[in-house]
Amino acid sequence: MVHLIPITAVVLAAGNSSRMGDFKPLLPIQGIPMLELVLRNVLSFPFENVMAIIGHNENKIKDAIHIPDQRFKWVSNIHFNQGLSSSIKTAVQQCNVEPCGLMVFLGDQPLLKKSTIQQIIQTILKTNVNQSNYILQPTYNSVPGHPVYISSQLFPYVGKITGDQGAKAIFKFADKHFQIPIDDEGTILDADTYEDYQDIIQKIKKSF
Repeated sequence: MVHLIPITAVVLAAGNSSRMGDFKPLLPIQGIPMLELVLRNVLSFPFENVMAIIGHNENKIKDAIHIPDQRFKWVSNIHFNQGLSSSIKTAVQQCNVEPCGLMVFLGDQPLLKKSTIQQIIQTILKTNVNQSNYILQPTYNSVPGHPVYISSQLFPYVGKITGDQGAKAIFKFADKHFQIPIDDEGTILDADTYEDYQDIIQKIKKSF
């Protein structure tokens, strides 16, 4: 029996892809929707719960992507037009049984390495910080990236975030902000534009 980690993983995919010019969650990468690739990656780890926050074209996503895992659920964010922060608020509201914390992934980062996720999980479990309000995130060449881990003690401050700033607004309430240097460009590469998407496709081709 697999021992589940008391962490809720959330994948943010509610936006309207305004800068892309196309609906990016369903853009194919090697024949698989981008969001599905991200979800498969996250679900390969024993998180206690995994949710995807969707909003724009949510029915299209549900029709195209089927996840046969009891830990997983789709969560609708009816306020997705209010930006990334609304999806994080929605995720925290879904944490009925308080987990150790929330690990926030972006639905447009398909290049994130499994080894990165593993290293972050190990750091959380090995470091004696789970009794404090803290943030933990990877950096690549000193640039902060995702996934971002938010300890449950910071959940009460999530109501203070607005717009597309994501969780940054609650960083100031954290007792500690751990940054882990990781050799993974996938932590900072997301597909905001069609050019970004093409760049990701080329990087994947070169890796084979």
